Amino acid sequence: MTVRTGPHTRDDSADRARAADAALAEVLLTPEGRAEPYSRYKRLRELDPVHHSGFGMWIISRYDDVDALLRDSSVGKDVRLFMQGRFGGDWEEHASLRRMGTSMLWANPPEHTRLRRIVNNTFTVRRVAALEGFIEKLADELLDPIARAGGGDILNEFCYPLPLQVIAELLGVPQRDAPSLREPMRDFQRTFELGLTADELLQADAGAEFSDEYFRGLVAAKRAEPADDLLSALIAHEDDDGGKLSEIELIGYCNMIMGAGFETTTHLLANGLNALLSHPDQLARLRADPELVEPAVEEILRYDPPVHLVLRMNAGPVTVGGVEIPGGQVIATILAGANRDPDRFTDPERFDIGRREGLPISFSAGIHHCLGWALAKLQAEVVLRVLLRRFDHMELVAEPVRRPRLTLRGFETLDVKTVEGDRS
Repeated sequence: MTVRTGPHTRDDSADRARAADAALAEVLLTPEGRAEPYSRYKRLRELDPVHHSGFGMWIISRYDDVDALLRDSSVGKDVRLFMQGRFGGDWEEHASLRRMGTSMLWANPPEHTRLRRIVNNTFTVRRVAALEGFIEKLADELLDPIARAGGGDILNEFCYPLPLQVIAELLGVPQRDAPSLREPMRDFQRTFELGLTADELLQADAGAEFSDEYFRGLVAAKRAEPADDLLSALIAHEDDDGGKLSEIELIGYCNMIMGAGFETTTHLLANGLNALLSHPDQLARLRADPELVEPAVEEILRYDPPVHLVLRMNAGPVTVGGVEIPGGQVIATILAGANRDPDRFTDPERFDIGRREGLPISFSAGIHHCLGWALAKLQAEVVLRVLLRRFDHMELVAEPVRRPRLTLRGFETLDVKTVEGDRS
């Protein structure tokens, strides 16, 4: 049974659902929709905020509905339901999909509770805070060639290598090895996209096999010679019964932390730079008042987040926004659409670094709330401070090239001109 609120007639509701499907199709299937999804999210939210789409999934796009669903303990993740529906019964033949099937990201309690508790006990606030000096030094080093050249592709020359090297430092990956993991991890991340092609799936499999083998060797090396890093702490961890994590679990943690820890932060940095350089009044405001760095990062996360949607599955019926969703459904929560809900944020299409209306939902919510949120925000805050200190002027010199992706949304290139200030 579907329970809907409001005065809409059955015919009117059908028309609105068809229009919502058209908006969703533009986002999923057209270059224009991928390049500018926000107006389509707005139409979805206004037309049918709890939408049973023609693609089979339910689409949730209002802030309060998204937040409530993600915090609902009766809603979780069913990897088999999702994988079989998307890839068919042979999905476990693919290395990349098998990895997703064993990841904490797809686990439900009590297994998720156990795995999350272990990583929370090792991925601590102290460990994150201790990286601040490393991040600042690395940022300066990576910006040196850009400063000398008076600009460059700041995405590929700075926004990619910085988070990659930071997460490598945290995990215990030797810095010399970090660059070799960039493309394999990026290829695996394609599995999060709804429009994954057969060729991209093969690339994702190759990436998964490469990184699995690399981390198998790293786990063995850290067992033999522990260090002061996250992987060594995970290897040393004992549960209440004195049990240790298995090799498969350790490799899974490495893949999850490394994969989630660099590409999303890359897009946070690049999306933020694009937003600031596209709104010179806000960049000038930040220069005039560096204390706005922290709210500026929150506004970047709200205005153009690196992750646009997350998926959930419900075993039994659940009511969202007055609509009953039957059990056994795949539900897409549109984080980026929720972040521009006018019922939650004033004038939500406006980029305002002084906005103080509570946190966006860009790091998700509930038990799967992003594990690395504090590290991502720390990197963004340090980067903004370093850029303001290093450069008296920055500007875009070409139209940024967007990646044809939706779940992990960012750019392919971000070319800038820079003018370095007096560092004496």
